[in-house]
Amino acid sequence: MGLLDEPGLERLIAAGCERCGSHRLSFGSFVDGVLPVMGGEPVGAITWMYDGEKFVDGVFEVSCAGCGHGLFVADVCPRCHAQAGLARALESTNRWTVPLACPGCEGEELKYVALLPAKVVYEGRRAEKARSYTELYDAGFHGYRADCRDCGTIAKKLECPLCDAAAPLRPRP
Repeated sequence: MGLLDEPGLERLIAAGCERCGSHRLSFGSFVDGVLPVMGGEPVGAITWMYDGEKFVDGVFEVSCAGCGHGLFVADVCPRCHAQAGLARALESTNRWTVPLACPGCEGEELKYVALLPAKVVYEGRRAEKARSYTELYDAGFHGYRADCRDCGTIAKKLECPLCDAAAPLRPRP
């Protein structure tokens, strides 16, 4: 689990902002997304592929969406808890090469799976759609798996995708 677990999340949501009383909260989280690539270059938009547990597992900050008051912050890597890992994850660019083609069938159309920072606003009902302005070559985008439609998973990064800490990684929901 991340540093913020489900009971901690529920407490934050119930309490809201201690400064202004708002219950509209903004979450910063590293979440999983799939980027279609062809010949190693993006050919479409990110499709999110996370669930609630994975979202909470990646949360690194929570603030009031109204006044900006910080309610939760963690500077460790959201994926492996390495000290100062959050700064490395947010400031570094992708260190895992995007494959040009599938080594099995030589198909150039692949799905590149990555963790990237996103913002989500929540106010007691359904959360807004995750938003990230991070693209493949921007700081914060970190690939960790490549999939071929015909061959399945063709490559997977063994180190932490966010900060390059050595494997094994802690279990993830």
